[in-house]
This record gives sequence, structure tokens and C-alpha cells, in this order.
Amino acid sequence: MKKIITVFLACILLSGCVGQKAEIQEESKMKEPGESEQEQSEPNDSTYPPEEPSLTVSHVFAPYTPIDVAFTGDIGDYPYQPVNSDQVSLTQAQFQALTTQGFVAIPSGYTQFYSLYKACHENNMPIFITTDSVLHTYHIIYDYTLRIAETTTLSGDILLLTTQMADQSFHYYEMTGDEAALRNVAYFSVAGKLLDDNFLVRPEVSSIVDEELNLIAAHTGFVLSPLFGYREDYSQYVPRGHYTRSETLENYFKAMMWYGRIMFRLKSVEETQQALYMVKAIEDTDTFTLWDRIYEPTVFFVGKTDDLNIPEYESVAWEIFGELTVSQIQDREKVSQFIEAAKKLRNPLINSSWVRDDQTVEEETKGFRFMGQRFIPDSYMFQQLVYNKVGTMQNPRLFPKGLDVLAVLGSERALEHLESEKKYENYENQMAALQHEFKALDQDVWTQNLYWTWIYSLLPLLTEKGDDYPSFMRSKAWADKELNTALGSWTELRHDTILYAKQSYTLKATAVPVQPQLTRGYVEPNPHVYARLASLARMMREGLQDRGLLLPEYSGKLQDLESLLIQLKTISEKELSGESLTDEEYRTIWTIGFTLESLVTFQTAVESEADKSVEIVADVHTDVNTSQVLEEGVGKVFIIFVVVEVNGRIQIVQGGIFSYYEFLQPMSNRLTDEEWQLMEPPPLPEWTSSFII
Repeated sequence: MKKIITVFLACILLSGCVGQKAEIQEESKMKEPGESEQEQSEPNDSTYPPEEPSLTVSHVFAPYTPIDVAFTGDIGDYPYQPVNSDQVSLTQAQFQALTTQGFVAIPSGYTQFYSLYKACHENNMPIFITTDSVLHTYHIIYDYTLRIAETTTLSGDILLLTTQMADQSFHYYEMTGDEAALRNVAYFSVAGKLLDDNFLVRPEVSSIVDEELNLIAAHTGFVLSPLFGYREDYSQYVPRGHYTRSETLENYFKAMMWYGRIMFRLKSVEETQQALYMVKAIEDTDTFTLWDRIYEPTVFFVGKTDDLNIPEYESVAWEIFGELTVSQIQDREKVSQFIEAAKKLRNPLINSSWVRDDQTVEEETKGFRFMGQRFIPDSYMFQQLVYNKVGTMQNPRLFPKGLDVLAVLGSERALEHLESEKKYENYENQMAALQHEFKALDQDVWTQNLYWTWIYSLLPLLTEKGDDYPSFMRSKAWADKELNTALGSWTELRHDTILYAKQSYTLKATAVPVQPQLTRGYVEPNPHVYARLASLARMMREGLQDRGLLLPEYSGKLQDLESLLIQLKTISEKELSGESLTDEEYRTIWTIGFTLESLVTFQTAVESEADKSVEIVADVHTDVNTSQVLEEGVGKVFIIFVVVEVNGRIQIVQGGIFSYYEFLQPMSNRLTDEEWQLMEPPPLPEWTSSFII
């Protein structure tokens, strides 16, 4: 029985051996907003075993190596009177904004950042490299790398694991005649059929398996599960994100969503018996290494499960049962003892189920998931900022906003835009508690996996720019531009991880060709963003490469991106220190369109027509009261014009930025990228009018 724990610890130690001695670290934990510091720090002797909160760094998958940033801030003001105004075609309002605040953004029809920059190159328009463009480039490499891993490795592994678990479950049923074992046969058979239509389904469970498969195919919303008897949100099984790109990815999505969402509630003896049969099957078939081979890489990409899992249940089972046997699993009194002990394990921090406000959330949501969806910080924030944590029954806050995330992470400008949300009871208190909580987290927590580190790379965008930055970056309008950048990148993150992330529930080309000539452009001087993103690219490359999950082509792309980001960091530091750039550095800016195109063009990729555009969408929160979901979208690339001073010459430079959208959608029609690209986009957020004209 202790074999699973032994293997689990061995996997932890192996996953930490990346150029340094493995460590098991204890870090700041996430407490419920409103919990006092004293309450947080006092040990709880009744916790069994010691709780591992979702904000604890349990092991090192790959090292994060910070890159230093240094500049003098020796940059003076200059008038917004560019000498090349004839190179741009703007309306009177757009030009007034440009010459008043130093920059303006306008809608465009570009579907790729590199296309916009190549057009600038071809038309001799000075270039402005934006943080948006390199953040988008990282998203593409991240997304494509995950697709390859899922297609070539994870999908095959999960089918093998499913087959073995279904077979072993049927073996237990033949031994005992226990309905709990037979329900597990049905549970694994649903996943098996979702993965492979030729999967063998035993006649004993074929009827109920078909019922579940029909509900998954209909994806209408909350319906009582024929197999489990509780409400399940079948709308979640619509393949979205990059999972529409191939049949293999579609099947993998549906099966992993099944494994990620279906819960074996701790309050139920029968469901807990099913979970214990799974623990027994994992041990008897010696398949924990296979389970962990799927789980651990996805932990690196996204994070740890928010629900209790195989190792945690095995630990408690060992203390209660000793060597776990099928006869002990059938002993309801013994299982009840297990339940009482397991109740002292950690609670989930995110509710992704149907729970009424008159029910106890912990009781309804605590339990076991075979391959549970992951704790992500933004869903946790959302959970804490909607009803019943915020608002009343008469005036509930049913939906969060993307700006909530940025406000929690320290953006004063985001908080200004959320002024109207203060009408909801307890909003300010919950926001303040979350801000305090996240401000206390150290770098080890922020860099525990790729998801967290991606968000960590966005944090410099949320800080107010002072006198050591160019004058165009010191305005509230620029702060709005940076909110837009952060939200665009965050939307891409949620899109890429839509399967694994645990979602919260409420309670211009010229007519005459010209010969391209080197123009002296400008890099958006955000060196801290480039530094953190470079460290993230290295962390991702080393972590996946050491586990054989990274093709050489993708390793090269990440290395090239890291080199580019370090170049952009250096150029930014020079700009902020009033130093001249070299001809080679200006050439890097001038040719950025070709560089970005090369970075996002792959010989080996799982692609479709939808990948020809940057336009993507992701649903991030579900409200069961209105049967709607909150959608976050990235639209076409917008153009940004900025007035900068280059070697004493005041000129307009041009770059690309995200267009960001937030809107509601019926939960029965969660959008795919393909559907989003055919839609007329909704209005832009009102706060973007300060710079998009």
C-alpha cells in the first residue's frame, strides 16, 4: 500500500533534479479572505495529515532564473511634434490624441502581429515593438508545445491508463459483485469511448454509458448524471481552445474533462468506495507511474489539482486500513472511518459544481477526482468576488470581471475602473483581503509552474510609471493600454489551458511600392516584462526538455525567443538610460516582423484554419443563476502609433497591440475560436476609449 507514496515521492525528487538538488519547499499558503494573520499562522493539530495548500510550492519542476534589470532613468521630456506625420493617415480626433498624450491606438484588420510589422518594414514606417507582440509569440509557442505533448504522448497514455483501470475495475466486480466496482467500470468506459470509439464497453454497463455519452454530446448544461445522480454541467464538454484542431485533441479534451470534473464526494460512502477501488487498482496494476506521467507535466503547464487525488487518499487509507483490500472497501463502517479522517484533508478553493447558497460548499465540493482540474489563482479570485462572497440575495454579484484580477494584483488603475462594483456588499472587503494575500506571495510561489510564471511576467505592466520612463508612459491612458495588454495576454493564457484550469462558478499598405530602407524604431521600454518572459521561456524549455516532452524544433524556438527577449530588455534599458542604440539593435527592431513570423512558424504542428488569426476566445466563469458564462476574447491586431525621440529626432513609430473583449454568452453555447472568428465582435470595454479611437 505504501508503494504509491514511495513512487510519488520518488517522482517529486526526480522532477526537482534540474541542474540542482531537489527540494521540498514550504511557502506562503492561501487563506480565506478575512482570516486573520493569527488564524493563519496557528497550527491546527486536527489537520490530518498536514495540509498542503494550493499556494504551496511542493517541488521544483524546473528552475526559474531571474534576469537582472538596470537603467538610470535618464530620459527627458520632448514635444509631441513628429516630423513624419505625413506617413500616417489619422482622423482629426486620432491625431489630436497622438499629439496630446503621445500615443493613440486604432482598429485594423491585421490577423497577425508579424503581418503588421512586415508591412511597416516594406513601407519604411519606423517600428514600435510592443510587449503585446512578444507576449503573443510566447502564447503561440506555449500552446503549440502543449498540443504536441497532448497529441504524441498524453493522449496515448490516458487511453492506456483508462483501459487498465476499466479492466481492473471489472476484475473487482467479478470478485465481489460490488456495485461500486461496477460503477467504476462504467466511469472508465465513458472516458474510454470518448477517447476511442472502439473501446470495449462491457454489456453490464453499456446502457448507462450510452446515457452519459448522449448527455456529453448534447452539452445542454446542468442535468442529473445517470451514473452519479448529481447535477453535472455537460456544457463543459464542448471542445474549445486549441482542442478543435484535430479529432485526437477533441477526444482527449472530452475524456480529460470527464476525469477533471466528475467528483466522488467525500460525504457519500458509495462514491468514496469507488475512489478507494481506484486507489486499490492503481496499486494492484502498478500504474501510478503512468498516472503520474500524465499528471506531473500538466502540473508544470498549469498547476496542481484543486481536489483530493490518488496519493492523498492512499495516505489516509494506509492509516485506516493498513493494506487495502476489497473486503475492507466493502466494509461501510471502515469506509466511514476513512471519511472522517479524510475530512481533515485540505478543502478545494474553487467551486466548479452546482451548489445552492443554503448548502455547505465544503461538504458539497470536497472529494476525490481521478485527474482533477487545477487550482489557478485567477479562478480563486473570481470565486471570492462573486455571490455568495460578494453581494446579497437581493443584489448578488453574479459575474466577475477581468479587471478584478489586475486589481487584486495591484493595479490602482484597474481599481478605478471597478468603482461601480462597490455597490455590491462586501466587494471592497474581499478585494482588500485578496490584495493583501497576493502581495505577500514571494517569487518561489509565483514561479512554481508555467501558468503562475506567465502571470508573474505581466505584473510589471500593472505598476505606475514614474519620471524614469518616457512621458507618453506616465499617463492614465497608457496605464489603460497596459491593462489592455495584460488582459489580452491573460485571455490567451486562459485559452491555452481551458481544459485543465478549474473554472469558477457563482453561487495600412501604400499604393506605390517603395524600396525598404533601415528605419530607426523603438522598443516599448518595459524591461522587467522582457526579463521575466525570457526567464519563463528558459524555464519552460529546460523543464520539458529534461522529460522528453519537447521536440528539438520547439526547443530551438524557445531558445530563440529567450535571446530576442534579452535583446529587447537590453534595448529598453538603453532607451531608459538615454543611451544610443547600435546599428545591429536598430536592425533587430527593423526586421522584427520576419523574426516573429519565424518564431511562430513550425514544421511539426497540429494546426487548422483557426490558427491563421490571433483571434481566440475562452469562457472563464459560469453563473448557474442566469445560465450564462463570462467570455474573454482577443480580436484582430490593433495599430498603435507612438511619438518617440530617437537620436534627437521626434517621430511617429507604429506597432501592434491586442484588442480585448469581455462579454456574456449562454452556457449552452460556449464559443470556439472558429465561431468567435465569424462573429461581429461586441463593443470594446468602455475604459479603452482613453487610447483606442
